[in-house]
Amino acid sequence: MTRRSVWLVVSALALSQAAPACVNTDPAVFVDATIDTPQATIEDHALGASLTGSFLLTLHLSARASGPSQVSYGSFSLLDETGAVVVESLPVTASEAAPVAVEAGGADTAVTFTIDTGADLLPTEVVDQLCAGQVTVSGILQDSLATTSTPVESEPFTVSGC
Repeated sequence: MTRRSVWLVVSALALSQAAPACVNTDPAVFVDATIDTPQATIEDHALGASLTGSFLLTLHLSARASGPSQVSYGSFSLLDETGAVVVESLPVTASEAAPVAVEAGGADTAVTFTIDTGADLLPTEVVDQLCAGQVTVSGILQDSLATTSTPVESEPFTVSGC
């Protein structure tokens, strides 16, 4: 090998060592949850009103996490614009049974929740609160990587059928 070849190899190695590596700046070392596309509809009945709707729970965990997480669902509620609970323990059905595995650095995990009060009709005063302005879906999750529960809340939205 010539002196020039050795210099080129050494220079290339030095440059590769000095080049900055891609740094993962995703801060989600615990599960990051969002509630997206919330919607709800009120349907009047003779003795009250029923409530149906849905929302999407998206779960994200960065590659910086110590490993995968198991996420369990707590309860979900509807809150009014002041943050007061209007419908506590919202009757929901999840498209994925809990606990849901969320992989570190993997694709986001999405779970669809369906809201349906069924035969449990809402009284007029609750319907009035739901129709008075915008509401949010609020919930609690248990993340196996975290030592405390994780709150999650949707953006405000307007209930249909008012």
